[in-house]
Amino acid sequence: MFSTLLESKSHRTRRTGGSLVSIALHAAAIGAMVAATANATVRTPNDPGETRITFAPPPPPPTPRQPTPSAAVERVLSNTAPALGAPSLDVPLDIPTGIPPVDLSKSVTDASVFETGKRGVPTGVPGGTATLPSTGYFFAGQVEKPAMSLPGTLGPAFPDMLRSAGIEGQVLAEFVVDTSGMARMDTFRVLKSDHELFTASVRRALERTRFLPAEVGDKKVPQLVQQMFQFMLNR
Repeated sequence: MFSTLLESKSHRTRRTGGSLVSIALHAAAIGAMVAATANATVRTPNDPGETRITFAPPPPPPTPRQPTPSAAVERVLSNTAPALGAPSLDVPLDIPTGIPPVDLSKSVTDASVFETGKRGVPTGVPGGTATLPSTGYFFAGQVEKPAMSLPGTLGPAFPDMLRSAGIEGQVLAEFVVDTSGMARMDTFRVLKSDHELFTASVRRALERTRFLPAEVGDKKVPQLVQQMFQFMLNR
């Protein structure tokens, strides 16, 4: 019985000591937490060390601006008169898109138009005489039948020197063909020439060429002629 009492006393003593140690540890932990909380600082909203992030909704889309009509369009829409001195333009509101009707039964030409004159001569009359212009000759657009060389007429000869050198060219000459069908060499003029030998050959050819003279009102008249002469080699 003595041994039992001693053992029971010792066990009770150990449990009491462990409880005291546990209480002391918890008290120390609680004290440390209280001290840490007391020493903590609270940041104010104006503290520069604090970074605040604010999420704002996106701005609404801008309202599209209506274009302002120009002054010309405003005048058309309002049908008002423009300001004094300002240019105005009448805008057709109804634009035709079709083709006007054509009467195919009518004649293409009117015979009455040609009753009082001859072609190419505004002052000519049927059976009348051709009035010679002050220049002493007619132009090609003033005659009814232009002057032309007789069929079979030989053209200018190709110069031997230029032929040997293989040189080609052309001559544009102007001259008057009189009522006898001859070229008046006193009116001969060269408008363009690639070589003086070509020009000399054209002059010699015109001296022997015969033409059918121009006519106005069934009458032979002198006419100014412009003719191109080509000098080409056979290749």
